[in-house]
Amino acid sequence: MVVLAFVLPLAGMAGYRVLEHEQPGPATSMTSLASLPTLPSLPKFKSIVEKFRKNETITDALTRHGLTKQQVLDLVQTTLPIYPLSKVLADREYRLNFWSETGEFNDFNYAIDDNRYLTVYHDGDRFVPLLKKFEYETRIETVSGVIDDSLFLAVTRAGEQEQFAVDLSNIFAWDVDFNTEIQKGDSFRVMLEKKYLDGKFVKYGNILAADLLALRKRFSAFRFENEYYDAGGKALKKSLLKSPLPFAARITSRFSRARMHPILKIVRPHLGVDYGAPSGTPVVAVASGRVISAGWDGGFGKSVRLRHAGGLETVYSHLSVIRVRVGAQVAQSQVIGNVGATGLATGPHLDFRLMQGRSYISPTKKIVPDAPPVGQKAFPRFAALRDDLRGKLDHISGGTLPVVQAGNSNSAEGRTSK
Repeated sequence: MVVLAFVLPLAGMAGYRVLEHEQPGPATSMTSLASLPTLPSLPKFKSIVEKFRKNETITDALTRHGLTKQQVLDLVQTTLPIYPLSKVLADREYRLNFWSETGEFNDFNYAIDDNRYLTVYHDGDRFVPLLKKFEYETRIETVSGVIDDSLFLAVTRAGEQEQFAVDLSNIFAWDVDFNTEIQKGDSFRVMLEKKYLDGKFVKYGNILAADLLALRKRFSAFRFENEYYDAGGKALKKSLLKSPLPFAARITSRFSRARMHPILKIVRPHLGVDYGAPSGTPVVAVASGRVISAGWDGGFGKSVRLRHAGGLETVYSHLSVIRVRVGAQVAQSQVIGNVGATGLATGPHLDFRLMQGRSYISPTKKIVPDAPPVGQKAFPRFAALRDDLRGKLDHISGGTLPVVQAGNSNSAEGRTSK
């Protein structure tokens, strides 16, 4: 949830906060203050900042703070063309302002999402709703770290939030399985946008460039026209992700034509990969596709089967929860279920399988076609941006960097246009 640094001050309470503050007046130059007559005190507001409670309606909340049901009805109906207040969310903050002297209601504020907030103010006998955007300050900053155990913990030690680890892993998810292929001593360095309100960090923006040292290789990513490419202009995005579990998993059983079944105690093929993970861990689709089955599948328990382009199919089994329906189209990285232990399972894990036509393929050895590279005409612009970002990555020492401007370098490396 967005912290409304200038609209909804951080409440952090069980109940609500009451704030007293003056109505802002016009800006006045210091040189003219002495010539102004003495002014009466500016009117003050009393502000109530609270969170919507579970199963609480907008009417419940606002009448609890003194508005009449008719006032709330008028406010909701007036606001309906731009935002339905019937959809307020539990634990989301809101703010009410009342005139201190009269106790009369003045305005209501509510954060809709990370980018927008709703304000409704009382103007005579009517309500006026306005939808506004947060005015973020975007800073370009750098983050680096060494991985001793997991990317999540390394990011935390670097003073960042878990969302940063998710964003970084999503960029390299087609080349590196962060569950099984990260080792002690691997490292990362990143240049990214951070969003601030009133000088306080609120959320991450785009990662502009990144280096990941893993598998004894350096993986590089440069953001260009809303996609990520390596130094040669090759797209990082591929048809299939490396793993259906971005984090918190380990391979407990590999693809095999003859494996001793842990429950049945007989040798039989295991035509997939088992990922051990805590129950409830989100499972994502490794590629875009259509759900062709979703439900109970004998010893596989709750399972989902997806059909993808090129005759590929993927199967996700032993789920605790299924979050898609047959016939639905799903996007790559969309959550389709959660890890469980349904069917013949000794504990919570995911059985993940990949089929090409009627044949099972080892998921760890799958051949994955790339997305299109940077086009010939666009490559000079990409190369200029890449060189600028590469120079900054190679000299990361922490702190804030100047905003990157595309096309401010004439050098090029890697692939050349043909």
